[in-house]
Amino acid sequence: MATLSLTCSLPLQPPSSSQSQSRKLFDSIVSTPFQYSSSSTTSSNGSLKPIVVDGDPPTFVSAPGRRIVAVGDLHGDLDKARCALETAGVLSSDGQSLWIGGETVLVQLGDILDRGEDELAILSLLKSLDIQAKAHGGAVFQVNGNHETMNVEGDYRYVDNGALDECIDFLEYLDKCERNWEEAFVSWCAVSARWKQDRKVSQNYWAQWNLVKDSGKRV
Repeated sequence: MATLSLTCSLPLQPPSSSQSQSRKLFDSIVSTPFQYSSSSTTSSNGSLKPIVVDGDPPTFVSAPGRRIVAVGDLHGDLDKARCALETAGVLSSDGQSLWIGGETVLVQLGDILDRGEDELAILSLLKSLDIQAKAHGGAVFQVNGNHETMNVEGDYRYVDNGALDECIDFLEYLDKCERNWEEAFVSWCAVSARWKQDRKVSQNYWAQWNLVKDSGKRV
């Protein structure tokens, strides 16, 4: 996992001249999954310049005058993801999943998937932070890493069994939300933590019960 804080623009990939011509300007951020758009321009009273983004997912992000934080390789570990975002100063440390980065631009460099069991929870957290950040003049962008590409291509060699269980749980929760994807997805990070805790309590209960039964058989 890598965390990098910058105070200048962050070129994830140097844009070509054709890319520069097609570059989109962003000021106030309107969020859709992995996409942002805006038609606002910089005001004349010295306010921040527009955020410049190329590609979807982005290959170039420039935010003059704003602080840029880059975080990569979260790999399904929600606790480590929270720690990285708290260290970067964009996530509250009270467990409330609040954006405290103000006008900061957060760029997640990919590899959220594989190796851990909280893939959807991390995506949910970033989606929630995305919504909050745009309300404060900031932004959250996500880039596909090689593990995202591997999953799309059907290469699941690094998928954790817990991540498969999380997908099943999310589909059940989606039904509880009457198939309202936006509501279910944004709230899943908090809900998944409760469900995991409930499952552990249930497993501990039945483990103790089985121990009692086994002890009875040996007597």
